[in-house]
Amino acid sequence: MITLATLFIIPVEKRHYGLQQDSLTTDYTGLLPQKVQAIERAKNRQQLVDLVKLANKEGKKLSIAGVQHSQGGHTYYKDAIVIDMKSFNRILEVNREKKQVTVEAGALISDVQTAVAKQGLAMKVTQSLPIFTVGGSLSVNGHGRDIRHGSMASTVAKMTIITPTGQLKELHRQTDKKEMSYILGGYGLFGIIIDVTFDVVDDTIYRYESQEMNVRNYENYLKKVLATPTIAMHYARLSVDPKHFLDEMYVMNYIDTAKKPLIEPLKEESLVHLSKWGLDVGRQGGKWETAFWAMQKKLFAYQSGKTITRNNAMRSESTFMEYTKLGSVEVLQEFFIPIDEFDEFVADLKKWIPQDDKNEEVKLHNITLRIVSNDESTALNYAKEPMIAFVLLIQHPTSDQGIEAAKSFIQQWTDAALLHRGTYYLPYYPYQTLAQFEAAYPHAKDSKKMKLLQDPNEVFYNNFYKNYLQQVNQ
Repeated sequence: MITLATLFIIPVEKRHYGLQQDSLTTDYTGLLPQKVQAIERAKNRQQLVDLVKLANKEGKKLSIAGVQHSQGGHTYYKDAIVIDMKSFNRILEVNREKKQVTVEAGALISDVQTAVAKQGLAMKVTQSLPIFTVGGSLSVNGHGRDIRHGSMASTVAKMTIITPTGQLKELHRQTDKKEMSYILGGYGLFGIIIDVTFDVVDDTIYRYESQEMNVRNYENYLKKVLATPTIAMHYARLSVDPKHFLDEMYVMNYIDTAKKPLIEPLKEESLVHLSKWGLDVGRQGGKWETAFWAMQKKLFAYQSGKTITRNNAMRSESTFMEYTKLGSVEVLQEFFIPIDEFDEFVADLKKWIPQDDKNEEVKLHNITLRIVSNDESTALNYAKEPMIAFVLLIQHPTSDQGIEAAKSFIQQWTDAALLHRGTYYLPYYPYQTLAQFEAAYPHAKDSKKMKLLQDPNEVFYNNFYKNYLQQVNQ
């Protein structure tokens, strides 16, 4: 029997990745190592303007990097110059009266949360983890647990950019919405985001409300959630354990109490070793996956009725998720399905996904559900109507055979999503085919046309562009 003392000797690994000028550069998964020409640390605006102009003159390629949690080489390319934006990280202004915050693109979401919380404010939308940079989150058009304010792109009031020709330019939502739509969710291909002004809201206290249910009841239940204005945030988890595979689920709602919290420091990560131990139990598959599911249900039942501030609800723990097993990797994939297609989509998944994947090369460890509103703020739009996001945590070998097995598995998921009028998220490893990309994003032709119009020398370049957008037939 494991003891509390034993938990604290369980190692919590840290993945090693990032920008390397003398060796191979990788992003979070480490699956696409490449040698870049140079790494330029962002120092000031004029330096970046000069760099873009020089790249145009000399035929160089530029990629843009933050903390590099995208997983498909979006932040670098072979022999490119990589602009490291992490030092561009100041909080420029918090305006309590206008309910706005202005920050540089290299600032971490966690730092922005800390700054606005001191004024009794909170961001409208962030990803559920606060570990990303502002520029990175906007380049992938992140979304999270909030179900009332859309994606992060929809909360941008104005932004300063450097265009692909080296022009410093300020864009406003009211007058420059179309131009902004290519930069937001544009994966660093339409210029450098320098700073951003977000609309924010008052921080408030939420009450957890959790419920266990059969998956067949979720579609109708969700429609009631969306029709209940006091529910400000929502997410759910589907069981992937062999005994309850895609049959059981639990949901978590955040009920707005309309009470204002005390202004105090935001929560930090806690119980990392315990969470790490629980996840490692589930990673063993089979009966251990069943045991992990039982633990999760107890945790959610325990949380029900407790309270949390809006800011803290958008600061989930992440350290316990680190995975560094040699010869293996854990990756994310995400699929967006129209709400009315949920039941049919899950029924189709059950026809081909192994109920017990303990002995399979590709293992599905987790499915989290989030809600995304229809998005009118980005050109590469993943949600043209309200959608349910299926966020997958998948483990597979790093061998060529393991990657091919993962490609087959994920391409089947993608085909199923497309069959049900769905799409998939683009910040991840290039498992999908070009045909699947074009089917999910038929409007990518317009993005490619605008890319070549604004960036005729294709100065801003990365692996995502090479693998997908550049290959689209106009």
